[in-house]
Amino acid sequence: MSQEISTTATATTGNEKIEPTEDTEVLEEEPRNLLISLLSELKIGVDLSRVPLPTFILEPRSLLEKFTDFMVHGDLLSGVNKLDTPLDRLKLITKWYLSGFYFRPKGVKKPYNPILGEIFRCKWEYNSSSNNTADTFLVAEQISHHPPVSCLYISNRKEGYTMTGLINPRSKFLGTSMAVIVDGSITLSLLEHNEDYVITFPTACARGIIFGTLLTEITGSASIVCKSSGLKADMDFKSKPLFGGEYNIVSGKIKKKGETFYSFTGKWDNKIEITNTTQKKKSSETLWDCKGAKKCPKIIRSIADQEEFESQRLWQNVASAIINKNQKEATVEKNRLEDEQRQRVKDRKEKGIEWEPRLFKKVGDQWVYKYENKTLYNPNEPKEVEINGIIHFDGSYDTITKASSSSSSSSSSTSPCILSSKDGASSTTGITQEVK
Repeated sequence: MSQEISTTATATTGNEKIEPTEDTEVLEEEPRNLLISLLSELKIGVDLSRVPLPTFILEPRSLLEKFTDFMVHGDLLSGVNKLDTPLDRLKLITKWYLSGFYFRPKGVKKPYNPILGEIFRCKWEYNSSSNNTADTFLVAEQISHHPPVSCLYISNRKEGYTMTGLINPRSKFLGTSMAVIVDGSITLSLLEHNEDYVITFPTACARGIIFGTLLTEITGSASIVCKSSGLKADMDFKSKPLFGGEYNIVSGKIKKKGETFYSFTGKWDNKIEITNTTQKKKSSETLWDCKGAKKCPKIIRSIADQEEFESQRLWQNVASAIINKNQKEATVEKNRLEDEQRQRVKDRKEKGIEWEPRLFKKVGDQWVYKYENKTLYNPNEPKEVEINGIIHFDGSYDTITKASSSSSSSSSSTSPCILSSKDGASSTTGITQEVK
């Protein structure tokens, strides 16, 4: 089986022709027939998380790694704590949020469902508001496979923020399209102001799976809410009308109760304009323009230095086969990983062992990172590093692991592999940069 990106042919969806672009994809007859055959056996509304989709529709990376898309422009958050008002801070956070959508694969590509206990970790080196490098760490873990639930933690205390997220994506078959509904949220905490911003996400719809051109459309509502200030950013990601209109339109308002301070509209894959609605003579400016925006590369250990259950190492054979368009080999490798996971579940059940997450724990009805640090940054404090998924002050690894009340029983133990800045006090082992 193979797939081809068309640059000349036109195709239809509904009654309207679509010119294939760099964001769309035209499937050849064989893979399309296979997809149609699979979907013809499904009922509308069925949960697709348990349906083995063909590998040609897979993106060669795990969902845990896909979370990094929203930090490609994480440097936009530099200086957010120095802004004077909650309104200014929410405006900048909204800009950062909208910057994460245009970074996507062509056509319709679904990331792998992470294996139970799978982890992903990386970092970015942004220029800080004080003109120095500020490391941002991300640690993610799959805490449930059915239903799929992912936890993530992001920390840049030098810039005064952390993020904690619980994401539970649900896939549904809608007859002529597929939808991924993103339940859960991410909470961005601004440590200096004691403000929490709860962020939700819209729905991703795969169009053209039966006929026409494959494309992903972002639709539905999303919001960023700060309970302490009462401010809220409401966003509406619009579906393209059947006739006329454009793709990738978003509009929204930043408001507090009945009062609107800003309204914004535009294309999230191009430019978004924002208007101050409190002025008699309304003025507009560009909130976000992705043209020419410089992506910040994430820094990841080489696969040889990753743990057994780290995303890129775990899925490396599947990814390689997909990239080389060897769908048969990709299917074999994917099935092998899933069979091994089922066997581990069976073995634990027979031995009466309950699996527990390694890096996250449940406190009340919330899942939190076991090693979270929300204290204010002190310029005299030791440098922060990450070892085996634990973000901590350099030199305190042994102390913090001994003090931890729970340890991982689901992952194989490995020697510590430090992830720190290349010129920092700690050594860097097998670090690679990846620019997408």
